[in-house]
This record gives sequence, structure tokens and C-alpha cells, in this order.
Amino acid sequence: MPLPATDPLEHRVSVDITVIGSTNLDITATVPRLPGPGETLLGETLTHSPGGKGANQALAASRAGASVRFVSAVGSDAAASQALALLEADGVDLGHLLRDPALPTGTALIAVDAQGENNIIVIPGANASLDGAAVTLRQDVVEGVVVLQGEIPADGVDAAVAAARGRVVLNLAPVIELPRAAVLAADPLVVNEHEGELTLAQLGQDPAGLDEAGVVAALREQGVASVVMTLGSRGALVSDAAGTVEVPSVSVSAVDATGAGDAFVGALAARLAAGETLVEAARFAARFAADTVTRPGAQASYPAKGAVSFEA
Repeated sequence: MPLPATDPLEHRVSVDITVIGSTNLDITATVPRLPGPGETLLGETLTHSPGGKGANQALAASRAGASVRFVSAVGSDAAASQALALLEADGVDLGHLLRDPALPTGTALIAVDAQGENNIIVIPGANASLDGAAVTLRQDVVEGVVVLQGEIPADGVDAAVAAARGRVVLNLAPVIELPRAAVLAADPLVVNEHEGELTLAQLGQDPAGLDEAGVVAALREQGVASVVMTLGSRGALVSDAAGTVEVPSVSVSAVDATGAGDAFVGALAARLAAGETLVEAARFAARFAADTVTRPGAQASYPAKGAVSFEA
């Protein structure tokens, strides 16, 4: 399968969402339980599938009904075609990719236990090429709702914030050191409990003694316009100028949680692009993400377009 063109100005179509982030090939082993330090376990199955936080969020946004452009970096290897296959099939605009001949496509090594819990090791590979210079070269196509994460270099994220001509959704996962102004540009900042504490510390406030709601409130007090704290099966806390709301999740039988957080972010961005309020978008995103954990894999578990109702 040929890779898309890499000329950043060759394809210019209007989109609802621009996702700038990582592409990985996920190598997933299922195990009866996650191993402890120094322990060797026999696995059950091994699969190769598309992944990467950026790619996952781009596909989720597309499946949630948005038109999506994806800016990322891949290698010149066979893994690149595997990693991009579902995005290409879904009609995501891949005309602005960087292909690095010196680095392999990023890889994620994932173990998933019988309860659907996982641990993940990411080898960035070509994702490290999506730096500030590469993003600046593509600044003319950073439009619509702009979705960012922490799996590319920090100066790439900062350049994307500077280039954004629309609302910035920053999923600071993993938490990387960013300029304060880049974090405060988020509307919303999307983090889980641990990421929220690390981000608050990065902004100069000690999170010790604060519960989840306290961390969210403190992030807002630091100047973040809006915050969504994802809480796994408990749903999310959503806070903006209208107040703070608990958004419940949906009770499902979990098979594999891989990529569920990314599904939430992509679906959230899609509904924000459609004009919904942050709480409305988060309610849909919680249902969308819950649906994904009932199937194995990351992108492979994402529901088809229209499969998750916009109505609660």
C-alpha cells in the first residue's frame, strides 16, 4: 500500500478537526495477568494493529462523525502502511504526513490481561521527527478543532498551539514539559487523575492533599479555560466557566481498555466541532469510549460511524 504524499501544501481541503500526533504499530500480547517485576509469563495471543495516541484520536474523531486531517510522522518501512491502514480506509486526510527514511515507524508493546487492564511501552521511532520545524512547515493546514497529545516532541506541540486557527484540545498524555502558555491555550485540557496532578505541578502548584475535584479546580485557577479529567469506568469531571459537572460512564463488560482514553478524546473533539457544549460532548465521548472497551484492540475496537447515538 503506497504511503500518502508528504508535501504539506499538496492537499488542502477544509476539515472539522486537525490532529497532530503520533502513529504507532501496536504489538499486543494477551496474558492471564500482568507480570510483576522480573517475572516471565506465557502469553496467549499476539496481534499487530494500528495505534499511537494521535492516530487513535484521529480515527475516533472520524468515526464520531467529523472530517479529520492527521499530521504525523512515520518511517519508510512496512509498518507504516499497517499503522495507517484504518485511517486511510476511513477517509482521514493523510496528505500532510512526514516520512522519515532514517527512523522506523513508532511501536507500542502492549500486554492485556483477562480483566482488560493493560500496560504499554512506546518506542517513538519516527514520531520524534514531528518537531517544531516539521509542524511549522505544515502550519497552513492546522485548522478547525486542533487535537494534540504528548507523544511527539514538546516543541512540536508548542508549534501546533502557535499555528492553531481554532479551539485547542490538549490531551497531555504522557505529561511532557511544555511552556506555560501552551498548556493555558488548552480548551479543554484533557487529563486523567495522575496526569492532572503532574500538569498542576508543572504549572507551579503542589497537588499534595488535593482530591480529583480539587486538582481540576486548581488547574482552572491556574488559568486553564476548561478541564476534562477522565476517570476510567467512573466517567469524567468536566469543568468550564459554566461550572463543574460529573459525567458518568456506561456500565459495560470490559474486554480491553487499550485506546479507550484516545477514543474519548477523539469523540469529544468531534462533538465540540459539531457545536456541542463541553458537557454534551463529554457525555457522548463517555458512551463512545465505553463501547470500545467491549472489543479487543485500540483502533480495531472503535465503533463504526453512527453506531453510538448522539442522544444519551
